[in-house]
Amino acid sequence: MTLALAAEGLHGGYGRLAVFRDLNLRLGARQTVGVLGPNGAGKTTILKTLAGALPSNKGRVLLDGKDITGLPSFRRARAGLSLVPEGRHILGTLSVLDNLGLTRSIEAHRPDLESFETRLAEAFRLFPRLKERRAQLGGSLSGGEQQMLAIARALMIRPRVLMLDEPTQGLAPIVVQQLVETLRSLKGRFAMIVVEQDQAFLEGLSDRIHHIHSGVLT
Repeated sequence: MTLALAAEGLHGGYGRLAVFRDLNLRLGARQTVGVLGPNGAGKTTILKTLAGALPSNKGRVLLDGKDITGLPSFRRARAGLSLVPEGRHILGTLSVLDNLGLTRSIEAHRPDLESFETRLAEAFRLFPRLKERRAQLGGSLSGGEQQMLAIARALMIRPRVLMLDEPTQGLAPIVVQQLVETLRSLKGRFAMIVVEQDQAFLEGLSDRIHHIHSGVLT
């Protein structure tokens, strides 16, 4: 199996506070893996550490077989490791189109990317509501629309690995169903890690599911 992402003996947390330890994770190039656990179990900390937003205390992170442990988050993103964070983190004072336009900054570092217009057209195909609201400010969108925008923005860099942190949080059931259908349509194009408290959502999407309790992944 060709590995897209691997964590080997990874430890992480906040300063001296250890949140997870001895994380070993292998993600195939076209696999979707779910991580299920309650609040405070360490799910978000793991994703932030993999993405480089938090430093690791021990262990390694490999992307396509290359050691990226020492790289800052922006260089990991350029390499194709994309995180949709909990809370979405879109820019509320920018329009939908301008939020997506921020991904132009990566083009100089990724000669393999199609044109911005081609990538934008696909984002609008996946999320037609964003096309309808392309001139609308991000902060005026509904929670579901903001989540669509956050995912579309992550997809615009053509990730090798897409990581989603609590993507269903605060969303109505009908929006959750639309989201899982969209993510299913993307399976096989790249690898995905999805952390959630919604077991049914993960079961409808994932090739396998890990459980996390007190910072230990099983």
